[in-house]
Amino acid sequence: MKKGSKIALSIIGIVLVVGAVIFWLMPDNKITYNNVNSARPYRGNADASVVVKVYSDFQCPACKTGAKYMDTVLNKFSNQIRYEYHHFPLTVIHENAFNAALASECANDQGKFWELHDKMFDNQENLKKDDLKLYASQIEGIDAASFNACLDSRAKKDVVNADINEGENIGIQGTPTFYINGRELNDYTTLEQEIQKAVL
Repeated sequence: MKKGSKIALSIIGIVLVVGAVIFWLMPDNKITYNNVNSARPYRGNADASVVVKVYSDFQCPACKTGAKYMDTVLNKFSNQIRYEYHHFPLTVIHENAFNAALASECANDQGKFWELHDKMFDNQENLKKDDLKLYASQIEGIDAASFNACLDSRAKKDVVNADINEGENIGIQGTPTFYINGRELNDYTTLEQEIQKAVL
């Protein structure tokens, strides 16, 4: 091959590489999501005088048990309590917990927090990102493309981190940790009795 041809091919190669880099750096090819400042989701009565909070982790087996217990509590006291979920993913031992928390907040932006909450606890052993996207796509009314953009861009990380910081500041040691009207319960299975006392 002639020297001139080699130079020409080299130039073409450089142009192609530069072009590819520019293409991938263009804003249209970055993951974007129009973030929403969604209110914290709750179950029960929004105006209830008894507020139950849980600091929880979607990958934590004990948290799954706690969530099932809360279903029973809510069946009895749904008009008398406001139940809130707060994030406390134990990322040192649960590698998928933070993404699961992000996913729940992405669902919350579409009014589907509790639907995904329940689905993730029901499928706790499979919480990788592709699993989370699959579960979201199975929930009626979710815009999957918007959800995926939210999750991939980690748009809700500040929401999750705010809960983690709050939990650390009040001394959360493990999950689930339940509070009733600001008072920590040593044994959350006493929650029914504590609610009965509080509503009298």
